[in-house]
Amino acid sequence: MLKTISCILVLSSPAIAGSLSPVVGGSAAPPGKWSDVVLVVAPDAACSGTLIAPDVVLTAGHCIEVHPDEVVIGTVDYAKPGGEVIKVKSATAYPDWQHSYDVGVLVLDHASMTKPGTIAAACTANKQLVDGASLELVGFGLTTKSGTGDNSKLEQAKLPVIDAECTQDPACEPSVAPGGEFTAGGQGTDSCFGDSGGPLYFADAHGATQIGVVSRGVGTQGEPCGGGGVYVRADQVVPWIEKTTGRTIGRSTCDGKADGEGDGSEMSSGGCDATGGALGGGALALAAVAWILTIPRRRERS
Repeated sequence: MLKTISCILVLSSPAIAGSLSPVVGGSAAPPGKWSDVVLVVAPDAACSGTLIAPDVVLTAGHCIEVHPDEVVIGTVDYAKPGGEVIKVKSATAYPDWQHSYDVGVLVLDHASMTKPGTIAAACTANKQLVDGASLELVGFGLTTKSGTGDNSKLEQAKLPVIDAECTQDPACEPSVAPGGEFTAGGQGTDSCFGDSGGPLYFADAHGATQIGVVSRGVGTQGEPCGGGGVYVRADQVVPWIEKTTGRTIGRSTCDGKADGEGDGSEMSSGGCDATGGALGGGALALAAVAWILTIPRRRERS
């Protein structure tokens, strides 16, 4: 299997970015609603991610390849001042992510002031991940089906689960199927370039819980974005995250059990500154910045 670099995105100004409808088929995220969603910044690239421990961010494995060096937490528009900027101490991709789970973790230089999000238990994910269920995608990605244009805002969109076990699409990874990934979205509602590593949530009485990680587009779509995507099940990689980072990750609970209890394996059934300025000290609002986004919306089989 071959995962490929997909596109170059040029961000010119907030005026241009603001002219696009947020997410592909979604809407602008209100301030404070998704405080655990972060912008992952590399010298020539950017992805999305989730704060899952005070100093740990979950993102895509292919986002580690571009050497992220800082994150921005608590912003809904990174072209404007605001947000907590923290340097990355270490970045680690899941082993052989190209043929396994497309996830990675960032350990930050110091703990964030923001409360981390919660990842679903395997038992919760098994219950919630059924075909037709509605999930919420959040990220900083592009907003057009063609995967072109500009965007600096945090966006949200509701996506239906299409294949809960990821066995039907050619982009599904056989080594973690069934149940290591799922597909969602399509018919004009989708993740796109820049959403890589961002979260999918389900909502219940306890609030929003992360259930998925943005990886790539489905293998059957025509345009780069809008046809649906493949998402890694976040619950399946928690043991690896905890082993890699030495941190305990907050989980949901099922039937009174702590999240992950009894799960012996991952495949269980059950440019800113530290003062909070915008990237480049606000220069993004005035100057053109090119950043290469490596989310493989398609995956070719060799």
